[in-house]
Amino acid sequence: MYEKYWLGFLGCHKIAGPSSVCNRERRRMSSPILLTQISQDASVPNWLEQKDLELLVKQEIPDLRKIESIRYKWENQLAQPALCAYLQVVTGENKKRQVSYLIKSPESVSIGLKVPIKGDFSVERNIYDNVLPALEELYKNADKIIHFSPPVIQGKQKSNHLYIEYILNRGYSVANSLKGLSVNAMEGVLSKLAAYHAGTACYIANNFAKIKELPKLGEHSKSGNEAAELKSLYQMRFHESLRSNEAREYEDKVKSFQKYVKSNAGILDLRTSFNVILNGSCWPNNLLIQSDAFGNVKDALFSDFHAAKYGPAVYDLFSLLLTAPAEKTIRFDGYVKFYHDQLTENLSLLKFQAKKPSLTDLQLDLLKYGHWAFEFATEILPILLSEFGSNDIDELFKNPAFGAQIRELLPWLENRGYFEED
Repeated sequence: MYEKYWLGFLGCHKIAGPSSVCNRERRRMSSPILLTQISQDASVPNWLEQKDLELLVKQEIPDLRKIESIRYKWENQLAQPALCAYLQVVTGENKKRQVSYLIKSPESVSIGLKVPIKGDFSVERNIYDNVLPALEELYKNADKIIHFSPPVIQGKQKSNHLYIEYILNRGYSVANSLKGLSVNAMEGVLSKLAAYHAGTACYIANNFAKIKELPKLGEHSKSGNEAAELKSLYQMRFHESLRSNEAREYEDKVKSFQKYVKSNAGILDLRTSFNVILNGSCWPNNLLIQSDAFGNVKDALFSDFHAAKYGPAVYDLFSLLLTAPAEKTIRFDGYVKFYHDQLTENLSLLKFQAKKPSLTDLQLDLLKYGHWAFEFATEILPILLSEFGSNDIDELFKNPAFGAQIRELLPWLENRGYFEED
């Protein structure tokens, strides 16, 4: 079984199997709150403590009279699996309200298509509990109110799980689209990414010892071998798909470059790069956006930080630009320039004391780590372009939508030097 927090989850799924009557009665007996109904589209995990949920609702609604019903389902649109709990409650004035939470757990879940990245729940917990509040405080001190994730519901008692406000029913939607994001949407997302990177750069500069609490990009972890095996499988399937995708002229070059990346990609020299706390999985299924009637992004949030680590900012930039935009190649340089403008503006706002990266510095980092562009285009993009209904890895690379994009991306990667062995 794959570990939940180093393998992404993308795909539609439904877990059958309602709880038994005995389990329901046991839950009722353990709670002083009257619960009249439990229904679910998903089986309730054995790690879920209903008492924690009830305490959270009591904390949020002090005059709670009863929880009338609870419905559970796995949220299947996000980059990582998370359980959603919908509760209908009755307040002291006999009024009905609905509250909902997204619940994340360190427990293993092995469902759906897998993304070949590593992660750790303790890292995500640290980001939510410590880093994000510190970033928001930095901006607040600079007279700017900003948020980077949905609100975390902090219970009075320590829990092993994260309870996050479910905001998909409050005007936000997952950014993933088979057509890709528009220019307006991309600028909204890039603006938030630049603010996040600027904030984390200042956070590390002010608290350098905090680096020890973060994994470093390229570090080997306990799940590294499994991730490497999965990456190898994806790369093998991609190479096999070149003929069917009418790109057979790249077979030899791709095979040689895959060997080069496998041998050299783990070697990172962070001393010359602009380093930040990376989101680590900066693609559309990890972005929640709120748009106005004209399609302009009013707000963008990250739903997940399971793969957060310390490393060059261009890792997130490549991740986003090779997966999210509708126009990936012709607008690439414009998006990099827009990101850089936003980054320097936020660094100045936060009074960043170290050297600010120039646009040339960013472009040199993009060239230095160009193999990341190849990896995102060949490992993550096919999943995001899939219909999510199948777990068949072979089918990912036979998708006509992926074929059309990879025929455009391969010569572009080659012409920019991102597809080049040193």
